[in-house]
Amino acid sequence: MTESSVHRFPTWLGLAQGVVLYALYKSHHDKLWSLEWGWLFNAVLLSALLLPFVAYWGHDTLSRRALRRLLLGAGALVFGLGVYQGAMVFPVPDATRLQLAPASAFLGLALLVFMLIPLTSGWARGTTGATLGAWHYPRLFEHAWRNAVVTIQAGALTGLFWAVLSLGAQLFHLIGVEWPKETIEKAWFAIPVTTLSIALGLRTGLRRAAFTVTLRNHWLTLTVWLLPLASLIGVAFVLTSFAGVGKLFERGLSAFFLLWFAAFWITFFNSAFQDGQNVPALHRILRRVLPFAAPALLAVVGLATWALLLRIQQYGLTPDRIWGMLAAMVALAYGGGYALSVRARTAARWMPGIAPANIVASLIMSAGIILLLSPVLDANRLATASQMARLQAGQVQADDFDVAALTRQERAGADALAELRLQRGPDGKPSKLALRAEDALNNANRYRDNAFDEPDEQVAVLSERIDIYPAEKPLPAGFTDFLRQDMGKWDAWQRRQSCFARHQTRQRCTALLIDLNHDGQDEVVLWQGDAYRSAVYTQAGQQWQKTGGLMVSGGGTPESVRAELATGAYATQPVRWDELRVGKTRYQVFENAE
Repeated sequence: MTESSVHRFPTWLGLAQGVVLYALYKSHHDKLWSLEWGWLFNAVLLSALLLPFVAYWGHDTLSRRALRRLLLGAGALVFGLGVYQGAMVFPVPDATRLQLAPASAFLGLALLVFMLIPLTSGWARGTTGATLGAWHYPRLFEHAWRNAVVTIQAGALTGLFWAVLSLGAQLFHLIGVEWPKETIEKAWFAIPVTTLSIALGLRTGLRRAAFTVTLRNHWLTLTVWLLPLASLIGVAFVLTSFAGVGKLFERGLSAFFLLWFAAFWITFFNSAFQDGQNVPALHRILRRVLPFAAPALLAVVGLATWALLLRIQQYGLTPDRIWGMLAAMVALAYGGGYALSVRARTAARWMPGIAPANIVASLIMSAGIILLLSPVLDANRLATASQMARLQAGQVQADDFDVAALTRQERAGADALAELRLQRGPDGKPSKLALRAEDALNNANRYRDNAFDEPDEQVAVLSERIDIYPAEKPLPAGFTDFLRQDMGKWDAWQRRQSCFARHQTRQRCTALLIDLNHDGQDEVVLWQGDAYRSAVYTQAGQQWQKTGGLMVSGGGTPESVRAELATGAYATQPVRWDELRVGKTRYQVFENAE
């Protein structure tokens, strides 16, 4: 990068980005956006986060005209996918502010934007010797690594910047000066300063282009020596696996670990290949032998794909498995291309199949991200359809159906839960699955809405929020009065998250009236929202007291206490073992669940 081009670097964009992000944060925090406008908010947020990096990464790699075109194209793509992802978020019950798009949208689009820069700058259709007839691979390699290195540098510098600020504020705090500490904790300061620091870090990294290249080459030279080790492990694993594939799957074959190992192996191959213009810094014997390890890489990826497909066949699609299939397809492109290098032993370059394989894999990854984040192949919609089809086909029993998983599949999952909650049994009452679905729908993402900012107000009549079991029993006299007094001792955050909180309009408490101590008088077991938060209340004469809580002894907790109680799936069980007290600590034997 020339000195003049450094001065043209859009550092001001970092400050502008920070101002826009702070405005979005403030408007979201103050609930200035209507819930119906979540699609627009998420589209603007994703655009404000990612588009400045198109300008940063494309600086001095693309002509001004090409960069403007890329900004327009990438902007339209990010905004459009942001609109869809924002519209598809899970409609959280009791939400008072709009919800953010899932993490997969932010991470996927960030990776997509990063790949678009070298794919665009490396375009050289019609050039002699172009890879796949369309890309100048050395330029693509140079720009991809440049952007990766300077971004890591900028992140490290920003982290150090904040460490110095925090330590400085702490020093002033020691002498009683609080305004520095209070200032850096304010969003109006932290957000713009962070984005400006990142922009300055990128500018500094680009200005020291020679150092960036040196750092990259040093890293590649260090990691290239891991290629023989990874190849030895991979080849040995494949040969051992083929000797007993049946035992391999009996012990449990993890596609996750196989794909991660393949990712490292691919990285080490690229450390040796680099831009393909020079001979790898390896002994000549290793240069001859290592290409023959590439088919083993393909075999490892094949085993990972096989394991993933078996998992899908057994348990259906989930968003994670769908994204895993994209990763497997990308890895197959790498492995297949690298394996083709075995046939090119007389080629002028070492392993000439690496360059085209890298480009094909990048294109597959880019296309896959776009499709899975769009209406075409929405991962959440596909996963929900798969799980519902398995339920309807009887491949999974209603009691075993994972309704909680649907709460993590955004609007498609919410629609499926809304459908399930309408199911009725032969007696016309809601089925157990319907009750589980209703509770999952009402309790979904309870903390995603940041209810800690809500006012600490409770409903006027507590009994209106309590579902009582058995249904024919009324709440004992005086219980709700005592409960309101007891709530005064709770922490503010507990009251805000309580099912009695005024803003939690869809939350229900569950009360079970049952005699647990055989004194002929019912205790009240009260659950708030989920099976983990319970309290036991007892009555002595006319006085109520909170005796304690229930502890799960094995087998996990039910997804819906209400569904189990409503269908009569509960009973008391005498304790076979005495408690052991050691000092002030009490121990109880919990038998292993069968």
